[in-house]
Amino acid sequence: MFEVSVQTLMMAVQAVDAEISRIKESVGGDLGELDPDMQEFLLSYGKAAMELKARYIEACRSISNLPPYEELVAGE
Repeated sequence: MFEVSVQTLMMAVQAVDAEISRIKESVGGDLGELDPDMQEFLLSYGKAAMELKARYIEACRSISNLPPYEELVAGE
């Protein structure tokens, strides 16, 4: 497994969440309006978000002063 710092992990969580929000907002939340390429991007970002969330929660178990995941993301 690749190692990244907790700060980098936090930034990645926030960046992926921001991109998911941007894509959803581009169609006013109506995901059916997304073209197929953007739907694929959204799916990929969603998968990345799930993986990052799992890694972040794992990090929280060993580092007590991290903010809760829910504070990092807008959509949770």
